[in-house]
Amino acid sequence: MTDLVLRDIDPILTERIRRVSVARGWTQHETILRLLEQGLFASEHEVRGGLENTEVDALSDAIAALKQLPAGRGF
Repeated sequence: MTDLVLRDIDPILTERIRRVSVARGWTQHETILRLLEQGLFASEHEVRGGLENTEVDALSDAIAALKQLPAGRGF
């Protein structure tokens, strides 16, 4: 597994992480991993608009196909 080093973390953020760690009974390492994972899920959901992988792939393929069409004459 890859190690990551975070520098210059805001003390307020550090305290929030510590409070979650204590409240859940997790180690600081486990807390940070879980929070990162939850944050990534939330961000990915936001970026994808709630679409599943197959839907995102289909939409990407459709957009790519539309880009290949010749330009129309307009309206």
